[in-house]
Amino acid sequence: MSEDFCIAIDEERNLWLTEISRATFEDQALDDLGTDGGLFIVLETRTEFRVLAKVPSVEAGMELIELVRPTVTTRSLRVVGGEA
Repeated sequence: MSEDFCIAIDEERNLWLTEISRATFEDQALDDLGTDGGLFIVLETRTEFRVLAKVPSVEAGMELIELVRPTVTTRSLRVVGGEA
């Protein structure tokens, strides 16, 4: 995935649709999710980067983000990364 997607839940938390590193996969003992490949929903706080779920596709992840967004914030979706 060339871009990550993020919504700010509040001043201290962000919800991400992103890929994760092998180190994050191992550190959080996510073996039940299969492999570290693919896309994940991640909660980022000032002190933590916690994987909440693995999603089967960009479309499914975006649908989840869009379902959650109106209930937590009126802020817009932020796109991070991409090709220059």
